[in-house]
Amino acid sequence: MPLQSDPQPRRQPKQLRSRMMVETTVEAARQIFAEHGFEAATTNQIADRAGISIGSLYQYFPNKDSLILAVHKKHHEEVLAVVKGAMDRCQFMPLKDAIRQIIVANLDMHMKTPRLHAEFDAWIPARSKLVDQDGFQSEMAQIVLNFLSQRPDVQQGDQLKPAVVVIMNMVRSVLHAAVGSVSDGESREKMLDHLCAGIYGSLNTVVQPVGQDVSVTVPASDGLG
Repeated sequence: MPLQSDPQPRRQPKQLRSRMMVETTVEAARQIFAEHGFEAATTNQIADRAGISIGSLYQYFPNKDSLILAVHKKHHEEVLAVVKGAMDRCQFMPLKDAIRQIIVANLDMHMKTPRLHAEFDAWIPARSKLVDQDGFQSEMAQIVLNFLSQRPDVQQGDQLKPAVVVIMNMVRSVLHAAVGSVSDGESREKMLDHLCAGIYGSLNTVVQPVGQDVSVTVPASDGLG
């Protein structure tokens, strides 16, 4: 059943040692949830994996609910970092190639712990006020817009933001479905073919006309950090 309690952290770590302990505990929770599922996992297992006492765990996390929310928040941070990193690496690739590389990076991250993502969907309500979903979506949209706005093969204008909304929802739906259903390399490649074609098709109103000069010149002394 979805989270019922108000699993806010009991306290925020201030000292470096406490922050490191909390980070270790969240990582331990991620591993345990991925291995055993949320319902079967126990706080004792998580404390043992983190190498701390159960009392130390409860100083910061009142229950399992607070732990899965912390893991989910960390997951959002990692998704943003993975997508931005892939975009940085693909800045000077042709758009179709860049799209595929970015999606592959995102998919590979999700496929590392497929059970964990299923647990997120099962236990955390989609519109839970405990999760800053709007903040995550807004930050992701800005990352995508920044990437597209820096490309000479993409026209800027009123059509770009609606295209990004469509792309984000498409990617989220397909990747989450793929995590639970793609089991072999052939299925993975076919799914990527369809998803990348869909993304490129969503950009058909903003991609520069074929034949127009859209070559990208790599700056001599500057780059995307």
